Amino acid sequence: MESGHAAIDRQHKLLINEVNVLSDAHKSGKGQENVAQTLEFLEAYTIKHFADEEKLQVKYNYPEYPEHKRLHDEFTIVVQGLVATVAKDGPTDEFITTLSITVGEWLFNHIRGEDFKMAAYVKAAQRQAGEA
Repeated sequence: MESGHAAIDRQHKLLINEVNVLSDAHKSGKGQENVAQTLEFLEAYTIKHFADEEKLQVKYNYPEYPEHKRLHDEFTIVVQGLVATVAKDGPTDEFITTLSITVGEWLFNHIRGEDFKMAAYVKAAQRQAGEA
């Protein structure tokens, strides 16, 4: 699931690893203990990673930037909803499953669709500018 842009791909791998850690903990009966850590990471990740991606898009005048940013903003709201749900209901098994599926599906679809297009555009722009 690599987009082709090394810095972005490193960040994606960190998030995928965090989701996998939660999933493995859940399978071993310790998922509830890891939910807060995963959500904390996810909140920080969305801020840092999305900002990094968006800076690249602005720097290289990515024509689909407004739509890409809108998708980031929507997912940030989803993450905030997950945080609110766990605060209200606690880290139930159902919540852990929802968290894993929601984040996993969003990541897969976003990386394979939007991030692939964006990374290809940025790499071409960097080559054209003599940066790559």
